[in-house]
Amino acid sequence: MTYDFDDNQDEMVGEIAPDTPLPKDLLEHLESRKKHRQEIINTTEKLTRFFIGWSLNSTGFFIAKFLLINGGSLYYWLAISLCFSISSVGSLAGLTGFRINYKEGLEVDNGQNVLKAVGGVAGAVGVTWLATKDYQYFENLTKETAAQINQDIATIEKQYPQLDPWLGIVIAALLLLGGFRLIFGGGDK
Repeated sequence: MTYDFDDNQDEMVGEIAPDTPLPKDLLEHLESRKKHRQEIINTTEKLTRFFIGWSLNSTGFFIAKFLLINGGSLYYWLAISLCFSISSVGSLAGLTGFRINYKEGLEVDNGQNVLKAVGGVAGAVGVTWLATKDYQYFENLTKETAAQINQDIATIEKQYPQLDPWLGIVIAALLLLGGFRLIFGGGDK
């Protein structure tokens, strides 16, 4: 069995027919879907960046608060450094695409990342300040209260020297009872 091929027939089969243009309304619909998909991707990226930054900032904040509540001034600098370090991770990770090059002139790629990183570091400073602000306030308040109590005790001891040992016991008992009331009573209801 032999097959006869015609060279002209191969040329006709090998030609590609031009694409038929899509209808205008279909092109508009596809373009709008493409824009909508890109908007969803951009929104998702922004939300992801926001929640990662928020998670890092809140983690740094709560670690600092935990250290300050449990250790007080013993862990003060550890709390500050951990809070700032954790809170600034997200901003410094954004510098990965930043590049400076000098060829026939200065070339900078992704310069907006530097502004984002500076903003993130400023945010980390703010979170660290917020985490330590309450501790500093209560530490100063405690020192002032202790100084005032000592001054009042000294004044009373000068006026009534016979009450010297009993006055300290009564004041300590009142402070202890007041503390228990705040802790277990929950304050004013």
